[in-house]
Parts: sequence; structure tokens; C-alpha cells
Amino acid sequence: MEGIILVHPHPAPARRLVSSLVLLLAACGADTSAGTEPNTDAELSSSSGATATTTTTEAGSTEAPTSGTTGDASTTSTASTTSTDTGELGTTGSASEPGTTGEPGSTGEPVDTGDEPPVDLCAHQDDAPPEVDAPKAINDDPAFIQVYVNNIENLKIQGEQCPGDWTDLIAYMKSIQPSPDLFLVQQISDSAQLDTLVKRMTDEMPGIFEGIIADADPWTQLSPCGKEKEKQTNAIIIRQGRFSVVGEKHVWQSWVNKDGACVRNNQARTRNVMVKLHDKIADKDVTVASLHWATAQGEGPDPACAKQNVLEADEKLHKKGFGGKLVIFGGDFNEPDRKDNDDWRPWYAEANGDVGGALNYRDPIFRACKSGGGVQACLDDNWTIGGDKRIDMLFGKDGHGCRARTRRAHTITYAEAEAAAKELTGDTDPDLNYSEHRGIRAEFYY
Repeated sequence: MEGIILVHPHPAPARRLVSSLVLLLAACGADTSAGTEPNTDAELSSSSGATATTTTTEAGSTEAPTSGTTGDASTTSTASTTSTDTGELGTTGSASEPGTTGEPGSTGEPVDTGDEPPVDLCAHQDDAPPEVDAPKAINDDPAFIQVYVNNIENLKIQGEQCPGDWTDLIAYMKSIQPSPDLFLVQQISDSAQLDTLVKRMTDEMPGIFEGIIADADPWTQLSPCGKEKEKQTNAIIIRQGRFSVVGEKHVWQSWVNKDGACVRNNQARTRNVMVKLHDKIADKDVTVASLHWATAQGEGPDPACAKQNVLEADEKLHKKGFGGKLVIFGGDFNEPDRKDNDDWRPWYAEANGDVGGALNYRDPIFRACKSGGGVQACLDDNWTIGGDKRIDMLFGKDGHGCRARTRRAHTITYAEAEAAAKELTGDTDPDLNYSEHRGIRAEFYY
């Protein structure tokens, strides 16, 4: 259970019910924006101190590839606002029939009745990951990638209407080896703010980073946190020494429950971004997506259309031109994994293969909790918002559709980030958290 927060039993259902209002306030993005989606920009942000150019295109169009910036290994990156709201379900691995042993009766060998089971490609999906060397500052191990996810809430700072200190998270990342290979980001303001984050990561941590953003200049919305959060979009940050971008990004809008029906939401904050990457160290392709779903607005077991959203996310990850040896998605789902009675929410029961979900993804935090016993109490201690709700998660599976093997899954506490910042700078404010959402990290193995 290395990396998992210690379990402290408590009455989880009662606390989750009490904190429902906290979840809605912390979302800081009421679904009040009106009209259809305006034209959006696309940008591939990168930093060794430089900012990539921004190209304006009409929504739904495809722009020509742009050359990437220099990094710790050469890379060519592309960006596009290509966005479709229908997914094409790609194929996963197929199982081959075992061969026969000879003609019936000719050699005395048994007759092949055709009843032999196909090869089980997922027979070892629950085995422990391979042993690897102790982590170093830069991950050059082809066996795994280091992944983070966090709703960074527009890089909160002191003095804002909803204050915080986002640099605490950077200090924490700097204190952990290896440096991130991949960071799935929700609620970044625009390309300029993404450049700020990417530059800070490059300045403070081993490696050179670049960002892929859903919308370079998203349209505005009302927010209880004021002007600082009126613009929100999502992004993917990669370490250039590990990954290069393959082809164009893909952007799509999340579903939301309106009057009992699932319809496309109209907020920039819920436009998801996906990209295919080539792992230059492992020589394998990976598809990753950063997701932000709408806040719950309906009734019943799936009030935010989360089940429809997760089914579509799986289709997107396997659509033509994407997929790979691993597919990984993560984000702020705005709907917990469990109901107040601790039953699994329909979307989570569909996604998590460890609880029988048909999509058969691995939730690394759940896996670590299951390995240590006391699953429900452990999940409670790994809350990501409001002190009791787990709405921010990572999921992964391999190219055959088997649950990805993971290790060292961990929910990043505010105390840990604060301690790292104090060690780094000698001065920090314990009353300011890096986000209302606690981040997660995990190693994903091929």
C-alpha cells in the first residue's frame, strides 16, 4: 500500500451528505452560460521560456501541423481544434485460436473439437508490475510512466476572491522522484496561464515540459469566485524528453443532464482534450485525455450524465488514429465514485474493472486500497474535495483492453504540499491550499 494515505475510519455516508454543498461551491462554475459554443482557438504551449504561436480556426476545422519547440529531446508537435461529438469505437486486442495438432485419426492424436478456450490476453492484468530500479530525477525506465492529475483551479493565489497557493503543488512535485512524465490539468484559464504553469514546471523540476490546451482563449462564464475563474479550459502537459505528439489533438464537449435528458453542455470548462503520444524511451504509443464533466443538475442515479460521459470517453480513446499500448484518462468528474450508501455510482461501476466494470479500466487508488484491505475507509481517506468526496481520478488500460498495472498511487495531501513548499522556500502560508481539489499521482506500467 505504498503511497496510499493511512486509513482513519469515520462515518463516510454522513460526511458525504453534509459536504454536497461544498462540492457545488468548489466547482466554481455554475452551468449558467448561454448560447452555443463560439469559435475557439488552438495552441500548443511549450516552454523552455518560449511560447508557441496561437492560430485561430473555425470550430470543427483542422489546421495544419505546427512545428514543436526544442526540448531535452527533439520533438514535433501538432495542434488542432478538430472537435466532434461522436466517438468511433476502435478495436482492442484480439485473441487467436489455438492451432490444431493434426488430422483426426491420422496419427492417433486427439480430435480438435473446437472447444478449447481462446487465449486470455488479460490473464496477468492483476499481477504485480515488474520490479524496476529505484526512481531517479528523470524517468528513463521504459517499463512505466509517471502520471499526475489535478484541477488546478486557475492557479489560485493569495488575495483573490477564492485564495490559494498553487505553487505548493509544484514544490511537492519537485520533492518526488521521478519528475512527471504526464500531467492532466483541469480548469486552466487560457494559453497564457498554461504557459505560466509549464514554465514554472520547467524552471523548478528536471525536464522540459510543453502543454496541449483544449481552447487557447475559452469563452467566459459566471463563477462564484469572480473574474479569476471566468475563463476555464483543460490541458495536457508532457515532458518532452519522454513524449512527442502524434497527429492532431481531439476536443469534445461533455454531456450534461437538462430536464432529465443528456444533452451537450455549453461551457468551455467541460470541453475535454485528448492527444496521442509516442513514448520515445519505450518506443510505444499512448493516448491520454484530460476530462472535466459538468456539475450534477438532474435527479436519479446518474444526475450528471456521468455514465454517458465515461462510455464516450472510452470510445474516444479508441477512435481511429488514437489508442496505443496504453490509454489513460483522468480529471475532475464532478460525480463521486460512490452513493451516500456506499454503493458504486453507475458510471464508476462501468469504468472500474476491479468492481466488475465492463470498460475494465484500472483505478490505481482503488487498486492500492484493495491490496491493503479496508477498501471503503481507505477510499474515504483518499477524498479529493470537501473532506469526503472522491471526484478526481485516474484510469488506465492496455491495448488489449486489460486493466493497466499500477504502482505507488497516492493522493497529494495539503500538508504534504505545504511541507514541500516550506522546505523549498522556507516561508509558506498553511491556510492557503494549492487547490480545493487534491491531486493524484501514480505509475502506469506497459
